Amino acid sequence: MIHSFNEIQLQTLYQQHMIQDFPPNELKPLNQLLLQHQQNKTFWIGYSVKQQLCGYAILAKGKQQRCLLLDYFAIFSDMRSHGCGTAFLHELKAVFSNWQAILIEAEAAQTETAQKRLHFYQQNGARKTAIQLRLYEVDYHVLVLPLAASLCDEEALENLQDLYQSLYSETFRRAYLDISL
Repeated sequence: MIHSFNEIQLQTLYQQHMIQDFPPNELKPLNQLLLQHQQNKTFWIGYSVKQQLCGYAILAKGKQQRCLLLDYFAIFSDMRSHGCGTAFLHELKAVFSNWQAILIEAEAAQTETAQKRLHFYQQNGARKTAIQLRLYEVDYHVLVLPLAASLCDEEALENLQDLYQSLYSETFRRAYLDISL
């Protein structure tokens, strides 16, 4: 079952889980995440099984509100390899089925963890694009998880640029974002 978080729960989630689940160079500061949420730019969603929180996701929406960006997605370590991530992703797809697609940033590092993440998303219907993305000095693969539409790479790039324009200032984008096809 999926559910949203209130601001106090968001802070607790960040301090107890996000700082452990994501490397520092991939994790936005808490105040930035809270501001984006207060500005109605993101959805913070938890996934529970039998009343027990198993994982969470942060999805961002662009100005045009056609696609979502899966900004963060994590299943708690003791719940991994039990199908929770797949079930959570399928519930997200059902809840947001009126959106065109979910765009996913997956770290492009040659580590086992990065390769497992990429494989997980592809196993669950995401398609790897040819988009080149560098954000905060980290290289990412961009994947498209189709919902109401199947996007070509050019459409995915256009929607990703819309999402980043919604989330980040022009100054930030110039300094920390490099995206191309």
